[in-house]
Amino acid sequence: MSEVDKAEIKNEKAGWRKYIGILLLVLGIVILLFTFQPIISAYLDFYFAPTPKEDQVKVEIVTADEEITKEVKQDTQVVFVDNNFGLYIPKIKANAEVIKNVDPFNQEAYTQALISGVAHAKGSALPSEDGNVFLFAHSAVNFYERRKYNVYFYLLNELRKDDPIYVSYQNVIYKYKVLEVTIVNPDEVKYLGRYMEEDTLTLMTCWPAGANIKRTIVTAIRDI
Repeated sequence: MSEVDKAEIKNEKAGWRKYIGILLLVLGIVILLFTFQPIISAYLDFYFAPTPKEDQVKVEIVTADEEITKEVKQDTQVVFVDNNFGLYIPKIKANAEVIKNVDPFNQEAYTQALISGVAHAKGSALPSEDGNVFLFAHSAVNFYERRKYNVYFYLLNELRKDDPIYVSYQNVIYKYKVLEVTIVNPDEVKYLGRYMEEDTLTLMTCWPAGANIKRTIVTAIRDI
């Protein structure tokens, strides 16, 4: 084999390596975009599709003739929430069913619950009781699993002091106002119990979205 032939073979192999490298790079970018597409969509919707003003929207228990409001738009006048146990956060357009009494330390149990909605931590108060109501949900999951979950909590970090949150329970609507939003370590378990004198609502999700490094904690105080 001549030196020219050897050079041509070498160049051909180098060319194939280049194409394979580009293909793998493109595939990696596609997987990355697919993974974070729900987060990107949530933020685009948050910034470019404003929610209606609080005084322009009624929050009501769903009736037999209606369905839970799945999409809140700027011209929405009534938001229907779950009659059994529901959570509505106007600022981030989250309106979810809440699964009652889920063990937060049992991965199989809470994974199954989070397929349907937001989970209420077993042992924490119910909205009709005094104390701390603790609710948690995914902020993101692996790209090949995400379609199984109703993902509501991408935007918890966008909440600010005095933002309203509504919890419906057994045909009664309870209103809370955000006190603070904090980032804590995963071993911070005090938020599962009563940690303030006031009746509170605590929301938790993983931080940052798509990872499991820390936890976002939203503390809200019962308003009515």
